[in-house]
Amino acid sequence: MNPITIGQSVEFFLETLAECSKEKLNLSDEMIEHYILEEFIVSVAGAFSNFTLERLYDEGIIDSNIKDKSHLLQSKVMELDNTNLWNVEAIKTSPEWAEVIQLSDDIKRLVTDKWTSEELVYLKTLK
Repeated sequence: MNPITIGQSVEFFLETLAECSKEKLNLSDEMIEHYILEEFIVSVAGAFSNFTLERLYDEGIIDSNIKDKSHLLQSKVMELDNTNLWNVEAIKTSPEWAEVIQLSDDIKRLVTDKWTSEELVYLKTLK
């Protein structure tokens, strides 16, 4: 088994952020369920793990603010898992999910403020 490259960690991190955003709220209920309740919950455990975040931080890809907000995002999502807020209607209406989605969008903005789209493409190729 090959070790995970820095680039793969960057890609996993960015793809996970893309699964939870205000834009997703414009999709059908079925697609919201797929992206947030199925894909995002699985990805957030690994993409925002201490291992991944420390690795990205140590390489200078994310700063302490992005790292801290990512840890917070993971924690908030895990708190919602297996609760009465784990459904599409809650995603659309609850303040808890609004906070999660805003935090995810804030992290994406911090990343895109730090790196251009061309630089992000390059970062995904790092070994």
